[in-house]
Amino acid sequence: MVSLNKIILFRTLILGLVCSGIGDFCQAKSPAINFKIDRLEDTVLKEVAEGDYRIMVAGEPLDRLTGAEFTALREQELKLQNQKPADAESKRKLNALLIAMARIADEPTLIYLHELFESYPERRNDIAEAISWYAEENQRRDADWRVLVRSLNVIEGDQAKAVMRALTRFRRRSNKAQWIRQAILVGLEQDAEGQQIADRLLTHWTGQQFQSESNSTHPLMQQWQDWFASNYPDELPAVLPVEPADSRWKYKDLLAELQQQTKATLDLKLGAQAYVKANCVKCHRFGEQGEKIGPDLTYVSRRFQQKEVLQATLFPSHFVSEEYPTFTIVTQGGKTFTGMMGAAGQDEILLLTEDGKRQVIKKQDVDEIIPVKKSAMPDGLLNLLTKAEAVQLIRYLGTLPEGASDKYRHKLP
Repeated sequence: MVSLNKIILFRTLILGLVCSGIGDFCQAKSPAINFKIDRLEDTVLKEVAEGDYRIMVAGEPLDRLTGAEFTALREQELKLQNQKPADAESKRKLNALLIAMARIADEPTLIYLHELFESYPERRNDIAEAISWYAEENQRRDADWRVLVRSLNVIEGDQAKAVMRALTRFRRRSNKAQWIRQAILVGLEQDAEGQQIADRLLTHWTGQQFQSESNSTHPLMQQWQDWFASNYPDELPAVLPVEPADSRWKYKDLLAELQQQTKATLDLKLGAQAYVKANCVKCHRFGEQGEKIGPDLTYVSRRFQQKEVLQATLFPSHFVSEEYPTFTIVTQGGKTFTGMMGAAGQDEILLLTEDGKRQVIKKQDVDEIIPVKKSAMPDGLLNLLTKAEAVQLIRYLGTLPEGASDKYRHKLP
């Protein structure tokens, strides 16, 4: 008779062989987070359940912060943020700490989280997720609503679900087309559960309801796309950007390359050369370099994530700033010119065309000015660059040029 121990050993060996052969089938969960908070006696951050992070003091969850506790947690957060190298485990701890702080946040803690959101665009996903926990479990404030809505430009996956769930709990609703469009775009990139959450948020904001996919001939998010096109015909359509057939570089490939970069691989010289080679200097100012006709990019790293800058470069008409609209001017002689309008003489209109040229038109010669749902920035600029140049261009724009103020950054005491 085979012993019970031998049977258990045999099953364990078989399971091990199966898991080693089918990695995705038997993926192990990441270990639960549990680490001590410096300068606070008998205090740890503990993952009490999967994704449920709490500050524990002598084994009991902390339910509010005092000044001393906030100071210690802030220093812990700064230390994790500046940890070298910034590995996956330290990033998990940092995300967990932000969530745990937000759940029991007082006014100084919330102010600090908002400062982080403004100072560190690359961390906005985590900070928005943390603030969504506060909004779910505590009061819902207008200031937090604004942060969560702005985060719709960058959040993805489960963090997007958390933010959208929180937004449905606010009484305040968005009636701006750009945010309704963005919620649709977020939903389009979600799984079935996330699309249902996006649908609830859009219904909360607009009052419009659609049938579920099982009762409709059109997928849920497509119904929202059709509704948006019908109700906002003058806005950019709520569709995800499509890679041009002649695009030399693909968004996902360049984004993956960017995410693998480290501080040691930053090549400012190559990035500066690419800035000129891609003709960015013809329209944009970066420090002391370039023209001032288009948006000033000096502080773009303080406003947007690198993936946003990359997306705006590859798909310039996916989002067109209200500050820099594009127009087509038709002259009385039948000529047409398209671009951004700039300051010129009293009786003239300056138009910056897609090829970076300045076109001056006499006002008396203008027959019609037509708004255009397209960026004046031309497509295919990165086609002029090698892959290394394209990556270093985005990283170059992710730095502050010489002479630019670094006042927005907070540092370790």
